[in-house]
Amino acid sequence: MQTNNTFTVIFFTRKSRSNSQKLSIYSRITVDGKRSEISLKRSISVCNWDASKGRARGATQNIRILNK
Repeated sequence: MQTNNTFTVIFFTRKSRSNSQKLSIYSRITVDGKRSEISLKRSISVCNWDASKGRARGATQNIRILNK
């Protein structure tokens, strides 16, 4: 018997409602086509986010912790 199960995790941002220069960071977990989104309660400035890689730019301690 073969089963086809899927599991994915992606990180994405949304513009902050209170500050247009900040992005709120979210995670989306998908299991067998069912999605669930979770706010990570973290934010980052627009200029420090690399949308193509889905992670923060830079080498500061805070950026390293965020990317881990």
